[in-house]
Amino acid sequence: MEKKDYYKSLANDVMLDFDNNHYDDIDKNYAELKELFKKVTSIDTEGVKPLFYPYDDIHTYLRDDEFIQTMNQEDILKNAPSTDGDFVTLVKVVK
Repeated sequence: MEKKDYYKSLANDVMLDFDNNHYDDIDKNYAELKELFKKVTSIDTEGVKPLFYPYDDIHTYLRDDEFIQTMNQEDILKNAPSTDGDFVTLVKVVK
């Protein structure tokens, strides 16, 4: 598959539409991004301890969640344009 066709297929999957002259820019940006990732993957991480958080002290400054009932399920389903049983149905936006 040609690159331009591949990019068109990807754009179509996520419901984007580009002019034909934009595909050259996309290809150029992809090539630059690919080079940057090559640099990242070339970094020697041997012996480096994996981290889940970048700092030793983990502070959470968030408040505790408080449950607030805003609408009940029945009202939500009444307001929805399309439902399927107990679920609201949406238009598919990504393939």
